[in-house]
Amino acid sequence: MENNKLKVKDLVNIGIFSALYMAIAMVVMLPVGITPVLWLLWPGIAGLFGGAFFTLLLAKVPKMGSALLLAIISGILFFATGECTWVIIVTFAVAGILGEIARKIFGYKSFKGIALAGGFSAIGFIGSPLPMWLFQESYMKSIEEMGVEYVEGLQSMISVGSFIGMLAVAFVGGFIGTLIGRKMLKKHFEKAGIV
Repeated sequence: MENNKLKVKDLVNIGIFSALYMAIAMVVMLPVGITPVLWLLWPGIAGLFGGAFFTLLLAKVPKMGSALLLAIISGILFFATGECTWVIIVTFAVAGILGEIARKIFGYKSFKGIALAGGFSAIGFIGSPLPMWLFQESYMKSIEEMGVEYVEGLQSMISVGSFIGMLAVAFVGGFIGTLIGRKMLKKHFEKAGIV
């Protein structure tokens, strides 16, 4: 039972990987934010690129709470940058809880649990574009510097269907990202003795 508790070393790993997870998502955010369609796909793209870090963390720290802590720390880091509203903290917290439920059901050392948790974790990224639906008027005012065409393009895409599509793409992106991470883990990380 003692081995299942998070230790200081585990918390350090979670902090490091949360920063890496957030950093790769920020790097991806820069080019995809140039068009409205890519902006809605960003949560899935971020999950796809961040999946390797997510997989490595859960392989290194296969304990209860690691996915939830990564999600909450990522949300707080995004909020702290000023790029996102408080909504991203909430979406990452919900995503982290869903990820922990999946890991509890399938086992903390099960790749099925890791893959599902990776999909749920990527859903946390929707907290950045979600204010388009929640606070449409103030959100559109906040991005006026992007140009009238960009703002109108985003407004035209706000619907229940696009929201569901964004959720689905986020989950699939995060899920596939963990599959890529698993391949990288076997090929490179195990040879290096990292895991």
